[in-house]
Amino acid sequence: MKTKKRVWIITAVLALITTAMVYLYLGQVKAASQENKVEMSQVVVALSEIPAHVKVTEEMLEIKEIPTEAVHGDTYTDITDVVGGTTTTKLIAGEQVLSDRIVLDTGESELSYRIPENMRAITVPASEVNGVGGYIVSGDKLDILVSYVPSDGVQVVYTQLQNIEVLETGPNMAAAEAESAVPTSLTLLVTPAQAEVIAYANLSGSFHFTLRNPVDMGWQEVPSYGTENFDSWRER
Repeated sequence: MKTKKRVWIITAVLALITTAMVYLYLGQVKAASQENKVEMSQVVVALSEIPAHVKVTEEMLEIKEIPTEAVHGDTYTDITDVVGGTTTTKLIAGEQVLSDRIVLDTGESELSYRIPENMRAITVPASEVNGVGGYIVSGDKLDILVSYVPSDGVQVVYTQLQNIEVLETGPNMAAAEAESAVPTSLTLLVTPAQAEVIAYANLSGSFHFTLRNPVDMGWQEVPSYGTENFDSWRER
């Protein structure tokens, strides 16, 4: 009887020792696992190949977790920051989307990427006199008046285009000079058809620009004015 009791006691002690050893082992494994755990970060990647010079949509992208040490310093971490931008180079599937691969419409990107689809940029000459004293700046809206002298010598002025946006004034100058210098050219945002009108006016006429209030988006019917209806100035 005493022998059996001793056996049970020894068995119980061994079981306790074994349990304690297993517990300690599992604790050591867990600690080692935590020490070796790789820190992960979320980044924006291309879901599939994205060609160069295309508008980026949400369907082209996904969020992926990668080791933090592999995250590029210029990568995007939020899809909404990328959507609407334009790729400058091809992106391969799974590639991190970097800021230098995307041009956003912020007003600071290259001019060509700021031109909306189906629109064009065209440059016209400007001076202090015809360019509102040099007060025209990027983002302003203009009406374009063109003066023609046909072969019969009858001079006439037309308000040919209205509410035309100025993309840039030029030439590009150092910031210190730009504050006081009068632009010698204006780069305008127009439709392809309007570009033809402006090109012809540049060849055959002379420009004057009138500056609009930015909230005034309306179109006004303005009849031409010139030699033949000179006296109509009284009713204008």
